[in-house]
Amino acid sequence: MKRTAMWKDALWKDALRAVSGNGKRFAAIVVICAVGVMMMCGLNTVGKDIRAGLDEFFDETDMHDVAIVSTLGLDDDDIAALRGVDGVADAAGERSAAVTTKIAGRRASATVTTVTDRGIDRPYVIAGRLPKSGHEIAVTQQYLDDAGKSVGDTLEFEPDDSTTTAATNTASSDTATGMFAEGRYTIVGTVIDPNDIVNPTGPLALVSGTKTVYPMFVDADAVSDDAAAYTSAVITVAGAKAMNTYDEDYLGTVTAAKDAIAAIQSKRERIRTETVRDAAVDNALAKLAEQNATIDALPDGSPAKAAAQANRSAAERQVQEQVRAAIPDVTWIVSDRSAVTSYEDVKTQSEMVSRLGTLFPALFLVIALLVSLTAVTRMVEEDRGLIGTYKALGYTRRETMLKYVIYSCAACLLGGLIGDALGLVALPFVFTRRLISRIYVLPDYPLLFDWRLAVGGVLLFVVAITGTAMVACMGSLRLNPAELMRPKAPKAGRTIALQHVGFIWNRLSFLGKVTARNLLRYKSRALMVIIGVLGCTALMTAGFGMGSSALTLMPRQHDEISVYDVLAVTSAADHDTAQKGLDRDKAVASTLPVQLGSVTLTSPGGGDSAGDSSTGGEKITAQLMVVPDGSSLDGYIDLHTKDGAPIRLGDAGKNGIVVTTNAAGTLSLTQGSRLVVTDRMADSAELDVHAVTQYYTGNVVFMTQRAYEKAFDTDYAANADLIDVRGDDAAQIAFADRLAEQDEYLSVTSSAKQERDFSKSFLIFFVMIGFIVVMAAVLAVVVLYTLASTNISERQRELATIKVLGFRRREVHGYVNKEMLLLACFGIALGLPCGRALLGFLVSRLDLPGMTIVPNVAWFCYAAAALLAFLFTLLVSLATNRALDRIDMVGALKSPE
Repeated sequence: MKRTAMWKDALWKDALRAVSGNGKRFAAIVVICAVGVMMMCGLNTVGKDIRAGLDEFFDETDMHDVAIVSTLGLDDDDIAALRGVDGVADAAGERSAAVTTKIAGRRASATVTTVTDRGIDRPYVIAGRLPKSGHEIAVTQQYLDDAGKSVGDTLEFEPDDSTTTAATNTASSDTATGMFAEGRYTIVGTVIDPNDIVNPTGPLALVSGTKTVYPMFVDADAVSDDAAAYTSAVITVAGAKAMNTYDEDYLGTVTAAKDAIAAIQSKRERIRTETVRDAAVDNALAKLAEQNATIDALPDGSPAKAAAQANRSAAERQVQEQVRAAIPDVTWIVSDRSAVTSYEDVKTQSEMVSRLGTLFPALFLVIALLVSLTAVTRMVEEDRGLIGTYKALGYTRRETMLKYVIYSCAACLLGGLIGDALGLVALPFVFTRRLISRIYVLPDYPLLFDWRLAVGGVLLFVVAITGTAMVACMGSLRLNPAELMRPKAPKAGRTIALQHVGFIWNRLSFLGKVTARNLLRYKSRALMVIIGVLGCTALMTAGFGMGSSALTLMPRQHDEISVYDVLAVTSAADHDTAQKGLDRDKAVASTLPVQLGSVTLTSPGGGDSAGDSSTGGEKITAQLMVVPDGSSLDGYIDLHTKDGAPIRLGDAGKNGIVVTTNAAGTLSLTQGSRLVVTDRMADSAELDVHAVTQYYTGNVVFMTQRAYEKAFDTDYAANADLIDVRGDDAAQIAFADRLAEQDEYLSVTSSAKQERDFSKSFLIFFVMIGFIVVMAAVLAVVVLYTLASTNISERQRELATIKVLGFRRREVHGYVNKEMLLLACFGIALGLPCGRALLGFLVSRLDLPGMTIVPNVAWFCYAAAALLAFLFTLLVSLATNRALDRIDMVGALKSPE
């Protein structure tokens, strides 16, 4: 028993000595495992942290689970009925109106919304408080920054008649003065709108290209008419708050509540329709009664009085019929959180990051397997005699293998623990707190700790690498002790293929011939060098290419598609005045009046009509551009397919539209698909997709005037101009700034300024590029250093021989390094096209809202990737030269290798 315990103790001591005696190989496995686990845990944790941050924010603000917009508004009876629906926790009515206000002397668009008395959709307070009386208001930080104001200052707004909603227009008599009381409002708080968390200065806001609309919030006392209809209803679902907003149980709970709401929908729509029609008839009859009173005041016997009194009843009946017929049936648009753009954006971006959390660790796991296989195989070769001794002493295969299993397992565990620390804390902190915060204005992101992910990532590398170590040992352990104790017979020399090409082989120097033979002699090591450099080069090519693709996104949009210089938006009422000013402006080369508006696009399956809006289906927000009949987008916007085939908007017909590539991709649309388009007045139309046009930034739907008027049964009203400006970029920006100072304009966007700001906002891409380059450097250095060290240790006798023969230091360095550099060149040559393919794969997985990134690798991206990969190889070669200098010639020549 003592002898057995002593043997086992010796094995454990030998295993521990292996770690210290092979420190460089051990460190290589540790680094590769640490990076792989870090990326697996970190990127997956980042995705979860982003979602958790939004979920906590929604919980804190009591964000609605279901929202209802009615074409004719809602009343207190509708809200009470919704509160009684099975599965509904609470419901509240909201009143909202589009207004205009002055910012730095120019008009700007805003949306004023009442804070509900039930706390649903409560704005998140950053500073100050929420309004508590009629003339108090809360605004966003963006408004304060743009207007140069602070809490305690005042503002004024007035109704924006160009965007009056259908509910206000039909159901309320207060359209002349607006829904909210006029006068000065005191700013009492700075808030975040839970329905819009996109950073207004971030890349998503710049890509959308839509005009800035400032959210503002007032108390219910600010409503000028208490009888005014609610513009929407916001609803919370019982039990939903305790669930994660993206989990399947949450989605199922909300769907069940929507189904229950659908059960009362048609009844409430009928009741509301009759209520609005009765109120409208009452108003009409009241005006008719005033007219009748005037007629009754006429002298008796007057022919006009007699005729009017005779036809009074028939006139009254006709008015009732006409007014009731003019008011359409009420339609409810029922939606869940997926209709909130920020909700869907966070979903797609977190999924994108999580997918990267699978791709990159897989690459590093493969590299870790190669590194560990090389390291353990070399250790086994060095311990060949020792293994034979152990077997001769009676140690079993399992006991003999223990040393290498412990070695590899210890490296994996140490690397895994380091990777967990970096991946669960450092990487999420950088990505969520420093990068994602530039995209969204959420107040905080939780740093989640998923122990299953932490343990699973480490176990994956432990099992894979330990298994590789066991495989590396099996070949030697099958041999008998006598064979293991003898030196391993060297490989027999072979004629290489290049020797048969005489005009090349005969012209090679002696060292050139040696290098050629060595490259083919050590095939496995040569292949691993090539793979390591290939992976490094491919990663850097993809990283630089991603930056190039992102930075050229906006220039390509303006050079190839949106070739106009300035987009100027007014209200419909002010457009004629603004147009006359543009026609007189000498800086303007040409203009194209269009109608712009915001719409919601619903994919097939998202409801075939407005009345079926409660069903599922993807939804996105897009910009609607209506082109007047007789006009063409030529010279302003070049519509063409991905293949470059031109698209004529006029060929779309009276029921066709043209959609952009990003919208088509998100909603799975192709030519001939059906699409439900819902405008700001909650009117919906089902239209045919005539074509899908290439578009890099933003989601846009293009329609002709006749198609728009037929689909939405309303008149075309221009409210924007696409403008070509004379002069260079500076002149165009100056013109846009001058235009923005005029009262008629709500929004003025310069293409040149947009390009400049866009590149500044894309910090996240530059950080990602830096991250990828660092990971590529780690990959290259670890692989190359491990292989170079192994190469030197395997060839000590050979290298000692050439040193004895009189090779100088630099000649010895060149003898070894030449092979490494040649293999690196092969790896670089293969890595560049592989990097381009990797970029295409990554871009296909980058679901960035409103962006269609086309892979674009400029020549300098290839040059930078190749140069850095070669530089990393050169640095490793220089680092291993010290090991060449330290070779003991006498000791190496005495060795049996």
